[in-house]
This record gives sequence, C-alpha cells and structure tokens, in this order.
Amino acid sequence: MDKILVVDDELDISNLVKLILEDSGYKVITASNAGEALIKAETELPDLIFLDVVLPGKNGFEVCKILKFQPKTMFIPIVMFTTLDREVDRRYSQEAGADGHFVKSFTPESLLEEAKEHLEKYRPNKFSGQLGFDHGELMGKKILLEFDPSIPYERFVRDFAIESAFHNEEVIVFTQKDSIVQQALKGDEGIKFDEIRSQEGLYTRARGLQEDRSRSMSIIYDNLTDTIISSDFQSTYNFIKNTLRQLPKPGTTAIFLLNASAHDLREVYSLKGLFTSQITYSKEGITNIKIA
Repeated sequence: MDKILVVDDELDISNLVKLILEDSGYKVITASNAGEALIKAETELPDLIFLDVVLPGKNGFEVCKILKFQPKTMFIPIVMFTTLDREVDRRYSQEAGADGHFVKSFTPESLLEEAKEHLEKYRPNKFSGQLGFDHGELMGKKILLEFDPSIPYERFVRDFAIESAFHNEEVIVFTQKDSIVQQALKGDEGIKFDEIRSQEGLYTRARGLQEDRSRSMSIIYDNLTDTIISSDFQSTYNFIKNTLRQLPKPGTTAIFLLNASAHDLREVYSLKGLFTSQITYSKEGITNIKIA
C-alpha cells in the first residue's frame, strides 16, 4: 500500500486531504510543522509527500531542500502544496528540488490525479535508482540485503517489489504470515506470497524454475535470520548455497534479507561469501553497494 505524508499546519485542510486519499486506498500520515515533517519523512519513508510552504519553523522550501539532500529521503517525490500560485513560487519549488507544485484550490479528482502521477513516475526505477543502476542492470542478480531492524527497511524492500511488478515480472515473496514485509506489501498488485514452512519449500521452487528459463521473475526471501533461528546455521548455509545454484541466472532476480546484528561476524561473513551482490541498508540509508 502506498504511504503518503501530508504536511500542513491547517488542520481542516490536512484532515480533508487525508480523507480523500484514504478513501482511495492510500495510507496517510500527517505532520503540522517542519520538525515533525523531517522526522516522519525519515522514520516512515513515505512514497510521496505533500508539503505546505508556510509552516511553523522552517518553511516548506527549506524542508524540501533538506529531504532532497539526504540519501535516505532524496528519492521520495515531494509536491509543494500551497496557496501560492505565482510563477516565482513555482520557480522556488523547482529550485528547492520539489517534483511538483500543487495549488490548494483543488478538487478531489485533481488531488488524486496529482498523487497518482508522482507515484507512478518513480515506480519504474525507484529501487534501482537508489543504487545508481538501471532496472535492467539488476536483472538476474542474487543479492544479500543486510538490514537494520530498527528502521523501516520493509519500505526499501517494497520499492524492489513494486519496481519489479511494474516491469511485468512475477514477484514472489517468501515470508511468514503477517510479517512486517507482508504488511508493507499488502494490497499491492502483482505480488504473490508464499508463507515459509520449510527450507525445502524454496529449494523445490528453485528447481522448478529451472524448467522455464524464459520467465522473468523476482524473489524476496524474508529472512535468513529467522531460518537460522528455526534450524541452525550450517543447514541454512547449505540451503542458500544450493538454492543459489538452482535459481535460473538470467531470468530470476532474488533478494535474501539478513538481520546481520543477530549473528556473530563469522556467520555474517560466511553468508556474504555466497553472494557476489550485496547491499547494506542502515540508519544512514544505503551504506554499501556491491553489484556483480
């Protein structure tokens, strides 16, 4: 489900926008000042921000510049949401790095159209763009994603799933029922879930994929830490090693999640040795990229 942050100090307008967006299936969070907006943008990682210009504290243009400068939030589309409709105001929005300038004298239809336009604009390349690649350059890669569980890493994983689905790839998420990742992707089109019951489940699926190398597919395995806890490290290591061999190289992109903080360094380095492509997603955002 797409998440939208609405930043406005006028409660009536904020509530109206929230109502319109939620009625159309969006998850909406709100902020009433610059400080709150900056915190929620970083901690919630919304898919889109409607940002008022006139706010207590920093104005919207200043907030936009900060968010567009930070690696963790720079790929979130921001629409300046204002009563100011002069040409100079639109220029200020552009100079601040905003993706759009939307005037508050709106209809529900125009608001929804604005949201849809900016959400769809980022779908084709939001995940790969954060890595500095085009989508096609990631196809067929088998990636180890080390994540920090204290941050909304599931939004980054969702970017991968949504981008893959946009490119008409079959997206399969191996996860536990009601997991954080499943909740983040709930309601999104083109996503299939396969609840993890045993290591053999994915291994069997991987062998089946070999029979049809023409299919383009993206797999998310959530996550290796849970698998290790439910069995043991050595069996998980062998399971991943064998599964990577079975997955079709040209036709299947796969991301395996790992909470590295839950393991000692020897286990982490052993698992990393199985993957030529690796990403680290921490409180600072993406801190390590190795795609090969």
